[in-house]
This record gives sequence, C-alpha cells and structure tokens, in this order.
Amino acid sequence: MKLLYCNKCNDIFLLVRRMRTCYCGASRAWYVDNVSAEYSGNCTPIGIANNSFKQALENQPEEGTGKDFIAFVIPKKCETFTREVAQLQHVRN
Repeated sequence: MKLLYCNKCNDIFLLVRRMRTCYCGASRAWYVDNVSAEYSGNCTPIGIANNSFKQALENQPEEGTGKDFIAFVIPKKCETFTREVAQLQHVRN
C-alpha cells in the first residue's frame, strides 16, 4: 500500500487510481496501474507492507497495545513510485 506524507501540512493520504492531493494542495499523487504510482510536491512517499497490515487487522486485540505492522519510508529512487514534476500539473481521470 502506498501513501504520501506532505512535508508542508503533515497530511498523509492513500493513493488511488485518480489524482489526489494533500490537505493544503502542495503534494499530489496517483496510481498509474495496480502497482506503479507517480507523485509530486514537497512530500515523502510511505509504504505499508500489505501482508503485515492484513495480519495486524486480523489479530486486532480487544484492548491493550495495538498490533504492530510494517510501515516504511520508500526510497527516493523506486521503480514503482516515481517523482514527477511536469506531468502532474494536470489532473488525470
């Protein structure tokens, strides 16, 4: 699962197959296909390991400490999450 963190407004949002922006509008991203995504702005890409998250959901405790899952900052150079500057200036449907 890919998310984007806006370094300006601290918003974190989930990517979908249409252009989305953060709360302040300074960062934006979208899924190109089921795996690859593009983003732009003053932001940091974040990933959540899908299987780890699914296991945490399935094992959610009734009380106490919540179940951990794997989340990580995606590297600046990533084949499936690329920074686009000029191409993201228009909204894609």
